[in-house]
Formats: sequence, structure tokens, C-alpha cells
Amino acid sequence: MKVFGDYVRERRQELRIGLREFCSTLELDPSRWSKVERGTLQPPKDEDILAKIAKVLKIPKSGAEWEKFRDLAIFSRGEIPQDIMEDKELVACLPLVFRTLGREKPTKEQLLSLADLIRHSNRSKDIEEQ
Repeated sequence: MKVFGDYVRERRQELRIGLREFCSTLELDPSRWSKVERGTLQPPKDEDILAKIAKVLKIPKSGAEWEKFRDLAIFSRGEIPQDIMEDKELVACLPLVFRTLGREKPTKEQLLSLADLIRHSNRSKDIEEQ
């Protein structure tokens, strides 16, 4: 899984936006932002700033790409997204998940498989509720 800084840098480079141009557009200090991209400084917490960054990176503020972008910022700060924290049943399972992961580090393939299983489960749940 990528961290926020890697994701932003790769996206910025795909769009051929230089660091100085990116920072100038967003009124950010290039030296400081470079540290965010390298992971030595945490991503911004402010949703408005994240939305402005997403706009420059051509990430619509709805849909899966926005969620990925926002979640990467949250996880890179060592936090858990608020929507997850509001789900009491899910929060009750987190200690078990962390303990399980702590004993034996899963492979990337296992994590991706788990993510697909969760996504499929959530889609099935959404369809049932309709």
C-alpha cells in the first residue's frame, strides 16, 4: 500500500506538474511540501486543503479515488478514518485484526485479497439494503 506522499508525487508527475508549480498553485512552501511527499512530515488534516490538493491532481471529490486519497492522508498520519470509528461493530473487531496482523505479517497478495473480500461484502450488503 502506498503512503500519501508517494501517491501525491506519482499523481503530480503523471500530470507533469512540477513541485514548484504545484506548490505555487496551492500556496504551499515547496521545501515543506517536499517533506510531505518524502514522508518526513504528515499530510494536512484539513479537508479543505485536501480538497484543493485533490482538485489540482484532478481527483473528483466523490468516488473511490477521493476515498483512497483521503484515507491515505489519514492513515499516513497514523489515524483511523472517522466513518470506520463510527461503526461500533467494526471498531470492536479492530483489536483482533491488529493482534492477528502483529503475529504474522500478511503478504501483499493476502492484504489485497482481504480488501477485495471486504469490498465485495460491502457491495453485497448495499444491494441487499436496496
